Amino acid sequence: MWIDKWNEDIEFLKETLINKHKNLFFNITRESFENNIKELKGRIENLDYNDMKVEISRVIASIGDAHTAVKLPMNYLLPLEFYWFKDGIYVIKTLGEYKELKYSKVIEINNVPINEVLEELTEIISHENKSYLKANIVKYLQAVEILYGLMIVDDIGNFSMKFEGLNGEIKTRNINSVDINKYNELLLLDSENKEQSNLNKNDKEVFNKIPLYRKNNHKNYWFEYLEEKQILYFKYNSCRDVLEESIEDFTKNIIKFMEENNVNKLVVDLRNNTGGDSRLLEPFIKYVQENDKINKFGKLFIVIGRDTFSSALLNAFSFKNNTNATLIGEPTGGKPNCYGEIEKFNLPNSKFLITYSTEYYNLIEDDNSDSLLPDINVEVGIYDFINGKDPVLEYLK
Repeated sequence: MWIDKWNEDIEFLKETLINKHKNLFFNITRESFENNIKELKGRIENLDYNDMKVEISRVIASIGDAHTAVKLPMNYLLPLEFYWFKDGIYVIKTLGEYKELKYSKVIEINNVPINEVLEELTEIISHENKSYLKANIVKYLQAVEILYGLMIVDDIGNFSMKFEGLNGEIKTRNINSVDINKYNELLLLDSENKEQSNLNKNDKEVFNKIPLYRKNNHKNYWFEYLEEKQILYFKYNSCRDVLEESIEDFTKNIIKFMEENNVNKLVVDLRNNTGGDSRLLEPFIKYVQENDKINKFGKLFIVIGRDTFSSALLNAFSFKNNTNATLIGEPTGGKPNCYGEIEKFNLPNSKFLITYSTEYYNLIEDDNSDSLLPDINVEVGIYDFINGKDPVLEYLK
C-alpha cells in the first residue's frame, strides 16, 4: 500500500508542477523531467522514508529554480551550526555539549570527506547560484535524516565527525543528534537569540561582543545610531510586517530620526534577508531617493550577501536603480532574472510541502548574471567571526 501512496505523491507532484509552474521547463527539458519521475517511481520499493525525502528533493532541484523546492519535515538535527567561510565549513555554534568543537573546520562526516558531502548535498538543493548554495548547504549539514538518506551516515542517532582546530590539531568526535524539540530548547538558551531585556550578566557580556549584523535576528527590522561615526545602521532581516511596530510606523520613526539627527552615512543591511513583500520598503526607498543629503555616492550603502533573496533582492535592485547607493558585501543568493512569487501545495500522502514559482522577474538585460554583485566585495572570515568583527562596517568607518 505504501508503494501506491508514494506513486500517488510522485504523480501528483509531476502534474501539479507541470500545470501550475510559470514555466517549468526553462532549464530542464520535459523529457528529462519525466524521465526523472519515471526513474524514481521504479525505485520506490527499495527506498525508505528518508530516502524518499532525498530523492524527491533531487527531482525538484533538477528543475533549477531556487523558489521551486520541497520543505522537508525534520525530526533530528545536529547540535552544531555551520558556516561556509572562504577556506571551508566551520562550526560557529555548539548547543549543549561539544563546546571544544566551536570554530573547528569540518574535515569528514562518518569518514566521508566534506567535499564529497557537499557534492552530494548540491544535487538535492534547489539553487541558481553558488551564493544561495553556500547559504543553505550548511542547514542541510545539520539535517541528520538527509545525511542518512544520502547514505553518508548509517545511524540517525550517532556518528563520527572529524575536525581541524584553529591550531591545526585534528580531532574525531562521536556526535549525538537531538530531536527538534530539544534543539529548539537549546536554541532559546543562546545569547544571540534572546531579547536584550532577558539577558543575564554572562549573556550581556557575550551579546556586547557580537557585531551588529548578528544581533536581534528575531527582529524583522531595527536600527541603531553609531554616534561616533554618525552612521545610521538599519538592519532589515525580513520583508514582513509585525504587529508590535508596523513597517509603516517604523519607517516614520527612522525618517524622523534622520531628520532630527546628524546622519553622515546610511547603511541598509539586507545580507540576512531572504524575502517576503518587497513593497513594504518602497516608501523608505522613495524617501532616501529624495533626500539630497544622504542620496550621494559615499553616503549611502546597501549590504548584500548570500542570504539576500527574493523580495530583498528586489529591494536591493530598487536602491541600485533609483539611488546613488553603493552595494557592499557578497554576491546575492537571489538571481536577478528569476522565477518567483511562490505558491504552495502539499503532497497528498507524505504531506511534504512544495513551493513553486508563478511569475518571472526580468530585472536586468544580461540574463547570464546569476547574482547581483556588490560594488565592493567584502567577505566575513573565520577570524572576523571569532573576534566579533564586521568587515563591512569596518570598511565603512
